Amino acid sequence: MANKIFIQIFGFGAMIFLYLIYQQKSREKLIIYKLCADLCWVFHYFLLSAYGGMIPNLVGIFREIVFVNRDSKKWAGKVFWPVFFILINWTFGFFSFNSYINFLPISASTFVTVSLWCRNPKFTKIISIPVSITFLIYDIFVCSFMGVINESIGLLSIFIYFLNKEKTKMSTNNISSDLKQNFMPDFFTSKKPKITEDGVIKENKAIISDNVPDEVKKIGKEFADEISDNFISDFKKSGDLMVHVSSYAVIDGIIYMTYYANTKTKDEDPHYHTARLVYCPANDTDNKTYIDLQSAKDDCYGKKVEAVYDTILMHKDEDTLYLMWTANLSGDYYRLYRTYTISSKKLSDVKINKFKVDSICADWNIHNMQAVFAEKEIEYKKMYTDIGIMQKISAREENGVIYYYTGAYCGDFNCIIKSRDLEEWEYVAQPDFLNQSKWENAVYVYDDKCFYFVRQQNESPYGFLTYFDLNKKTWETPVLISDCQSRSDFIMYKDNLYLFHAPIDREHIGVVHIDTEKIENSKEILQAHMKESCFYPFIQYGKDQLYMSYTSNRMHINLSKFNAEKYLNMNL
Repeated sequence: MANKIFIQIFGFGAMIFLYLIYQQKSREKLIIYKLCADLCWVFHYFLLSAYGGMIPNLVGIFREIVFVNRDSKKWAGKVFWPVFFILINWTFGFFSFNSYINFLPISASTFVTVSLWCRNPKFTKIISIPVSITFLIYDIFVCSFMGVINESIGLLSIFIYFLNKEKTKMSTNNISSDLKQNFMPDFFTSKKPKITEDGVIKENKAIISDNVPDEVKKIGKEFADEISDNFISDFKKSGDLMVHVSSYAVIDGIIYMTYYANTKTKDEDPHYHTARLVYCPANDTDNKTYIDLQSAKDDCYGKKVEAVYDTILMHKDEDTLYLMWTANLSGDYYRLYRTYTISSKKLSDVKINKFKVDSICADWNIHNMQAVFAEKEIEYKKMYTDIGIMQKISAREENGVIYYYTGAYCGDFNCIIKSRDLEEWEYVAQPDFLNQSKWENAVYVYDDKCFYFVRQQNESPYGFLTYFDLNKKTWETPVLISDCQSRSDFIMYKDNLYLFHAPIDREHIGVVHIDTEKIENSKEILQAHMKESCFYPFIQYGKDQLYMSYTSNRMHINLSKFNAEKYLNMNL
């Protein structure tokens, strides 16, 4: 009698876990519930002396332990494992053979192994349909009452899942595109945040002054003349009263530009900003197309857009642009993006960037950043106002995966981030020495070093240059560089790294050649007094030539080009 009770208890437990499996959207949770179900089934079939059903579930316990570590442990990601578990199942099946019916669960387990190895939970559920039918037939033969109920409920669960998906799809087809995506629940923690103190840098390797030789100023004058002479176009739209922060790409003879604009007042006031994309042929810049991505006062997934800021453009292939900005949605700043497909000229719905620290991933807003750092006991500097991402990305291969690095900031907090897809961003590191950082930080990966320059509080005469060693996980002692505390940008040209910055004010551009082996040997090679306000420069390639976009008096988004060979290879 007791034996029959235990049979039913373990069968009932497996049944509950199976039902929970098919309600999961996460592959990792799906595998964990499958592990629990397998454990219950081992005891259930063992007590029934149904070893054909026990073997695949016993092997499954070890299989799920390996599979759940696939993304965090390199050894668990080998394709050897699914092949190994399939062979183990069949080997044990042959040695325990007493009836052809025993091969039903062994065959089903083969498909389970394939489905769990796949990264698409939807595909896992589809394959599970014939698997459940096969186990249902086996359970009838071995008189597993709970097994029959279990597989029946499992099939019903899968049916309900796909029915709900279809209902959701049908209902969302009848509403505006802005309402098709829901927010993830915010992340909460009971741990208290650890706020890092702000302070003057105590140790530096060198100071690069704005007091430069006349030759450096002479080269700068030639640079300023060329930027003026090679002016391409102003990308502001008629009716824009304020425009700021440019980023662009030149692809197949088309210039794509992003910025934010105020059409209500002349102020830089995010409560009236619009995030915008503009594009035109490089040989016909008067023929511009303007696309507004989002404006303050819009509705976004049922939340009011209270402010729009920091709009940028990124791309990792020649057909997809990532148009990214930060927006205050009902009281909290989020990082949002839309993709633009060049070949079809189609713009996606508004989507939410994700922010990840170790295994925790959440919608990228200020609350979640602070909560995740608190949970992981990571100290951070004071965060306030909007969340910024720098538009310059540089690539590095890690364990066979290409990661794109850049910088992120929120008030005084600055850090390095990376992404595989430009949608989910992972926290990498932040300077571990006392500093006065504030707002934008420039980041560029070269070899195994992540170079980093950031402006500081207004009372400081210097920004600081350092790098983070990605192998040793250490920060280099910084070099102080005279700066008016404006946004800066790195560019790589002929295997040399350069920093464009504002050494005196926003009418000056300075270029520092970075010694990537000994940053203390870096030096200013160009200092230009521009012919107009010329700040927040962004430098990028257009075929074999370098272009520079910049803001002029927050009234123009200008694009020009220059001969890099003439300036960046001098005085090296």
